[in-house]
Amino acid sequence: MILDELVERVASLLPDPVDELQVAALLESQGITDQVAVDRYGRADVFALGQEVFERLPRGSVAVEDHSPGTTWLHAVRGPLYLVPTTVFPAVAAVLGGPAAVWAMVVATAVSWVWGSGASAVAHRLLSGGAAATAARSLRWLGAAGTAVAATTAAAVLGWRSALFVLALAGLQFAIGVLLFHREEVRLAVAVLPAGAGGVLFLVSEVVGIALVLGGVTVLLAVGGAWRAGRAARDSGGVRPPRASTLLGTALPSSVYAALCAILLLYTDSRYVLSALDLAVAAAPLVLGMGVVEWRAHRFFELATQELRRCALPADFHQAIWRGLLRELGFCLTALGAAALVLLVALRVSGVLTSPGALLIDGHVLLGGAFFLGFVLVRTSGPLPAPLIVSAALLGDVTAVALGADPVPAFLITCTALSIFLLVALRGSVGQVRHYR
Repeated sequence: MILDELVERVASLLPDPVDELQVAALLESQGITDQVAVDRYGRADVFALGQEVFERLPRGSVAVEDHSPGTTWLHAVRGPLYLVPTTVFPAVAAVLGGPAAVWAMVVATAVSWVWGSGASAVAHRLLSGGAAATAARSLRWLGAAGTAVAATTAAAVLGWRSALFVLALAGLQFAIGVLLFHREEVRLAVAVLPAGAGGVLFLVSEVVGIALVLGGVTVLLAVGGAWRAGRAARDSGGVRPPRASTLLGTALPSSVYAALCAILLLYTDSRYVLSALDLAVAAAPLVLGMGVVEWRAHRFFELATQELRRCALPADFHQAIWRGLLRELGFCLTALGAAALVLLVALRVSGVLTSPGALLIDGHVLLGGAFFLGFVLVRTSGPLPAPLIVSAALLGDVTAVALGADPVPAFLITCTALSIFLLVALRGSVGQVRHYR
């Protein structure tokens, strides 16, 4: 029967749906209108068709993405995998000169962060619609385009020597994003080992050439792995990817939000990359813990789905989901705080810890918590609230520094205020059932 074929198609795209409304939404996204429901399937409208398909779906028969604890915990190792290649940066700074290396790093990181967020949003949109092969292909080519944009920008602004470093760094960062999208953490760990060895070698012997060669090996391994990743993926039968304008609308909010977050972070951190050691490494706990932040954000929405099935009343769900949000926020802050404590102790024992350094490290811990809240707010409140809140925090930070405030305390206060504002915004949106259907 034609309806049986539709049920099979929906089952391949939407495992274990919450209710018939979620099925109806998927049908509409596949181009099935009320008129199609009447003419082709003999049902009154798309909602009636969605209800019948929902009742016929096999529960838990197909899994698009494994969210079991054995898989999602791998998000926690992503921070260290991002951090290892940065150990080669001192060798690069020795060649380019400190200020030029810092500006090159800022350009590569900013473009990769912003462009990569948009590319990731597009890929996830395609993947959720059953277009796995299209998602993988789009992510590869968007990453290549983003690398070209970063290198071209650097060549125009910083010169060709810096552009070579930006080309390598942006290519590596996009490759890391592709590998993590496909959950290739093991392959990525192998790829970053040469750069880690090169960084350690430079710190011990200050041999620049070998460190740069090993860093280049990491870039080649990561880019090669990313270009091969996802080649076995296939689009589901009958799936029509969204139009380019729709995908652009998906990418734009994520890119804008990422741009604001990048500016907020780099506005302060770029001042201290070549400063005193405790200030230069203040962002390390945040980088190490971003994998945990991402992991717990995913976990929060998994728990929300479970609570949606368990709670009989909206008020019960609202209370349960708010408690869950605070619990996951506490988990993130504890993990980031533990990494910060280890760093603080190491710096204190080494005799290089100062009050500004300690405050800057604390500020990054709070910023990690704010990033977690921002992830949740973007998914539960649409494209505007999170960017507006981050914009306000950024404006306050820039204004305070322009008026003569010390950048470190200003950054700490900004991160504190940002977390509070995000919590206030989430109080009104996170408990709404419609966000989890």
